[in-house]
Parts: sequence; structure tokens; C-alpha cells
Amino acid sequence: MTRLKLSLIVGSVVAVLLAAAAGGWFYYIMAPQPTVTLPGLSYSVAESDIDSLLNYSEARAVLERHVPGLTGLRQIDVARPLTLEDIQPYFPQMITDGRLAAIDAELRQLEGSNVVVYTTGSTLVGVILDDPEARDIVDSYLPGFSTHPDIGQGRGFTLNFMQ
Repeated sequence: MTRLKLSLIVGSVVAVLLAAAAGGWFYYIMAPQPTVTLPGLSYSVAESDIDSLLNYSEARAVLERHVPGLTGLRQIDVARPLTLEDIQPYFPQMITDGRLAAIDAELRQLEGSNVVVYTTGSTLVGVILDDPEARDIVDSYLPGFSTHPDIGQGRGFTLNFMQ
């Protein structure tokens, strides 16, 4: 009889511990949140810097169409942090008010490329490894991370969990 009671007590304790461990596992490993996709940038002559306009091929085409020769100027690299309105006084014949208005109208119709936001707490390592830009960013902070021989085992986890 004593042996039966001991078996029941041990069995109950084991069952409670297993239930607690399972509950803790599900609490600790939450389902990853979906990645967030931010809408593309909007462009304007007053707010967009020249660097952004030159690096986005469609915006660059608008500049080349309305102000031929602007993108080929030697000084354009110095002006990259400035807006078109900022540099207008330096090129009054090239960048007129009429051209700025036409450029602005076309730029506002452009849709910039969407930006996907990954986080260390909600994005799976596999998703990061499959995105070349994200993989390069992680490798810049954790050299050799994506090429580690055991990285395949971590594809289903987040970086926070792997920490």
C-alpha cells in the first residue's frame, strides 16, 4: 500500500513538472510576429535629399528628364545631403521654379520601394539568412554567423532565443 502511494505521489509530481515545463516552453517560445513592411518613401523637391533621388533609379530618371546634365555635374557629390531647393540658388538657370514644380509633381507620383523590418525578437533566423541584405547586416555584427556549420539548426529560432 505504501509503495502504491509513493508511486502515485511520484507520478503526480512528474506530471505536474511536465505540464509546467510544457507551459514554460510555450510561454518562452512564442510564435514569431510577422515581419513589418513599411510603405515606400515619398519623394519631393523640398524634403528629399539629392542622394536619395540619385540612388533611386526612377527618381534619377525624373531629374535627368527635367534638368539634363544635373546628374553629371562634378559638384553633385558635394550636394548629395542637400535638397533640390537648397541648391537652386547655385544653379538658377538650370533649376528654375517651373522645373522644380514639374519635378515635384512627378516625384510625388513615384512610389518608393517597400522596406521590410526585421527584429531580433520576432524574425526567424531562417528568414534573415534567406535575405542577402539582412544576412550581410547580421554578419557585420556577428562575423561568420551565416557560414557557421551548425547555423542550419537555428533557422527556426529567433536571434533573441539563440542568445
